[in-house]
Amino acid sequence: MNLSRNKSNIKIVLYSLLSSVQMSFVGTLIMSEVYAGLNSLNFGRIKQLYRNNPDVKKVQRAMFIFLVIQVVSDVINDNSMNNMLRGWAAIGVSLVVFTFMFRMFDDTPKIILAFMCAEVVRLILFGSSNLEGDASSMMEDYSLFKFRIAPITNNIILLITFYTYNKRKDMLTVAIIMTYGLANVALDFRSNGMFFLFSGLIIHFRKVLMNMTLARKLGLTIFVVIFFQVLYMFYVNAVLSGEFGGKHAGDQLSEASNPYNPISLMGQGRGEFFVAIEAVKDAPWLGHGSWAVDEDNHYRSLMFKDLDKDKSRLLALNNSGVIPSHSILLGAWVYGGIIAAGCMFYIFFLTMKRGFSLMMDERAMETPYYPILVFFTIELLWIFPFSPLPHIRSTLPLTIAFILTIYHSLKNDEYDEEEDLLPDDGGYHDDSYYEARPGNGQSVS
Repeated sequence: MNLSRNKSNIKIVLYSLLSSVQMSFVGTLIMSEVYAGLNSLNFGRIKQLYRNNPDVKKVQRAMFIFLVIQVVSDVINDNSMNNMLRGWAAIGVSLVVFTFMFRMFDDTPKIILAFMCAEVVRLILFGSSNLEGDASSMMEDYSLFKFRIAPITNNIILLITFYTYNKRKDMLTVAIIMTYGLANVALDFRSNGMFFLFSGLIIHFRKVLMNMTLARKLGLTIFVVIFFQVLYMFYVNAVLSGEFGGKHAGDQLSEASNPYNPISLMGQGRGEFFVAIEAVKDAPWLGHGSWAVDEDNHYRSLMFKDLDKDKSRLLALNNSGVIPSHSILLGAWVYGGIIAAGCMFYIFFLTMKRGFSLMMDERAMETPYYPILVFFTIELLWIFPFSPLPHIRSTLPLTIAFILTIYHSLKNDEYDEEEDLLPDDGGYHDDSYYEARPGNGQSVS
């Protein structure tokens, strides 16, 4: 078992380190993806993988249907050969990396720790890849903290909280997460800060949320929305007065038509999302094809209709030449049509269903991976609607495979696998749970 775990750790570390090695082949091919493909050729264990985690087959089928529909869309739209191959390759590579990640986590979920350590080393030495971003967002949102420091510190914080939660230092875990979240907001990385802030709140109130009735949950949701709006108003005042946040946040709020309306701010910061909706309306059934060209800058001009036309951002968009979307869900719809979007919505729904189930599951709360599970689930809530489509081959495979593997490991109640999910001392945050486990003469209430 230890030898198998060591091999898995080595494989995931190599995957991480190879992520900084790129080559030009039908777009950009990352060597970690080649490595994942070579390690996914052994089909001997695939049946066992399907038994352990039935969701693997569901994700694979959804991605395969997405690929087939994208081929049909590109042919009907008479897309260029280069754009067709780039689109097909991205989906095919994503399918391969998904399979690789599911196999890695099926060995042991502890490889997430080795991966995060390797990511810290890789990002310090080589920096982050621009694959999941685009030129416009880099030009608009660039900051040293967001693109160089935060990818490193995110992994460090998750590693630290794994160990503090593992040692049952719950309050320290929450304090670290909340403090880091506030620091992100102050340093102009609002979305990342919100991921950590919401994660900290969920971890702190996990037992309360688990025992809440539906009516109370609805009431709490209304309260949170109102409370968030009040806090947001204080945040806007502080940023506009220069007391909090950075220059980028101040510029965005000052340019928004109504800075006190979060939707208005979202339109300012994620204008591509709303433009993608217009593109979907124009070709809802089969989309515009892979990497569809924005003819005559039609859709990009819509994005600037109510905004100041910052020259550097406009230049970056003109150079990209594609219909902007900056959304996995809408990007799939823009490129491949309604069925392609349905495939991504299905994966999104499946993952959120499993993720929220884990957040309310007492057994999941007792694993040292709980802070990571909560963060990944909250992060995916943003990534699917508001991050660019290339995330399907970078961010999604790791986070989704991790969530679904933990879910089925606990659901199957496989004791040999569950040992990997326990704290180092083999105990639980709440010892009464162990006493009530099936096989001990009692049932879990």
